[in-house]
Amino acid sequence: MPKFHAQRITDAVHGTFGISAVEADIISTRVFQRLHNVKQLGLAHLVYPDLNYSRFAHSLGACHVVSRMIRAINLNCPHKQLPENDHQLYRLAALLHDLGHYPFSHAMEHVVEEYYKRTSYLTAGRAQKIEQIDGNTLGDTTERAYFSHEALGRHIIDEDGELHAVLKKHSISREELKAAVSREQPGKLVSLVSSDLDCDRIDYLMRTARHSGLPYGSVDIEYIIGQMCVDSNNHVCLTKKALRAADHLIVSRYFDYTQVVFHKTVVAFEEVLKKIICELLERGQLDCSSTMIQKKINDGEFANFDDQFIIGKFRKILSDLNASSDSSLKTKIEAVLYRRPPKIVGRLERIRGRESQYRSEHRNLVRQIKEKINGWANRLNIPEDLWYVWEKYLPMTKIGSLVPISDIEKSVEEETAQGIHILTTDPSDINSKSRLLVDYEHALSQKLSLSNLYMIRVYVHLSESENDAKRKQREIKQMIRDDLSDFPFSE
Repeated sequence: MPKFHAQRITDAVHGTFGISAVEADIISTRVFQRLHNVKQLGLAHLVYPDLNYSRFAHSLGACHVVSRMIRAINLNCPHKQLPENDHQLYRLAALLHDLGHYPFSHAMEHVVEEYYKRTSYLTAGRAQKIEQIDGNTLGDTTERAYFSHEALGRHIIDEDGELHAVLKKHSISREELKAAVSREQPGKLVSLVSSDLDCDRIDYLMRTARHSGLPYGSVDIEYIIGQMCVDSNNHVCLTKKALRAADHLIVSRYFDYTQVVFHKTVVAFEEVLKKIICELLERGQLDCSSTMIQKKINDGEFANFDDQFIIGKFRKILSDLNASSDSSLKTKIEAVLYRRPPKIVGRLERIRGRESQYRSEHRNLVRQIKEKINGWANRLNIPEDLWYVWEKYLPMTKIGSLVPISDIEKSVEEETAQGIHILTTDPSDINSKSRLLVDYEHALSQKLSLSNLYMIRVYVHLSESENDAKRKQREIKQMIRDDLSDFPFSE
């Protein structure tokens, strides 16, 4: 254990804990220090003022949590002792799991993905080689127009010179590290880093609860971690005694998402942010192609590619705009910089089944709304690009207990591996077995796993004074209800 106490970190969530020499050196690299300036939850701090913690703090917390999980497994399962090298590997995987996140995290990543898919951007003028591995996953050898944050994280581990020197100094294999980050190690406990019960989700819940002031992450994490073990198939499990606590964890995560990540105003700001970034990509004022990202990594400039980089671009563009041009872009940038969110004028939220028929029905309702936007924009003389249609369906667990296999979008094996498992035998049994939490009839998670939360929201920018805006908002809501009289709007 002294290996992991070369230096000490004091954290608002976990208190004081130790880090190893290699972790300390990685934390000091410019590419990791960048995470100080990438907020975990994008623009959520515009709604919850203290919810401005960074992916830097979260990554340190995840590293500490995975170490606690390993110590619990070593204590509860004497026959599954993890060697110190594996312990260090999982700590590093947790520490680096968010290394490739874009500024403003998922919001910007989704725009980048959609933009480069839509424009069929070909990196460096070469034909894109489509090579599929394991059915769905593009391999690292594939020519990419853009990077997902997972692929970018692996690429940084490969290409960043400063990070490469640290790993070489401490004899850490880059290939093993990338495999641990990406769930590509058969027989290894990769679920510690990526699953329904991983260090990422545990630290996120605890940290978000503390910084938001909301109670949803206040689950019995101490007990959950203390009851961790491993079955003979290398599934990370909980003992039977922790079944209720695991149920509580699933429910808490659901409420956290609905009250924080999908809060109506948080969503409004992030939809505006995405439209601005998309417009800058289309104008050529922002380049997030894989070629440009690769250049930033090689030049060491990727360390400056953070939230402030994007905000700086917004401020520069806003100062260059005049009153007679780009009024819509001006409205959107000012919405983010000066906290002027668009108003919600239509909403649908309901819990339905996870089967394909319900997803098809959801997509059809989204289409009905989108087909009306142009007419509403013309009728109200509000530019169409100041309207937003946001939609999402949120599964409450990784996999449903009774959902037909044909309706599960990802591979059953992969989803099952990522679910929460409950040990059915004694932890010390060398042939120990487990069942998915959602397979227990008395588990609330089984009932929840059969459903998705389906959400649709319509937003529009209103420029009048506060009282006039509220009146206009009510009028637009009524107009939308009149135009879509059969649409199942929520109150």
